[in-house]
Amino acid sequence: MNTTAIIAPYELCSTTSLQWKERLTKELSSQQTEVSIDLSKTRFIDSSGLGVLLSLNKTLRAQGGVLKLLNPSSAVAQLIELTRLHRVFEIVHA
Repeated sequence: MNTTAIIAPYELCSTTSLQWKERLTKELSSQQTEVSIDLSKTRFIDSSGLGVLLSLNKTLRAQGGVLKLLNPSSAVAQLIELTRLHRVFEIVHA
């Protein structure tokens, strides 16, 4: 299994999401089967940030892969649950 771990930015929002998505596109190959995004340092996420995560999840699933969200901060975890995306993403608390 080809696994990559990436640390998400402090803020994953409209001002950072496009740049972050471009970075992910460059770093990840089509051979990625598992990507772990460390959200422990992310304190703010908005719809643009969630959109990047959803897009990455969709791409990985189409390739037979999986996206894991690691240790989301309490604010991020609340938003993920509020939007019911905890049903979409695999969330790991370590």
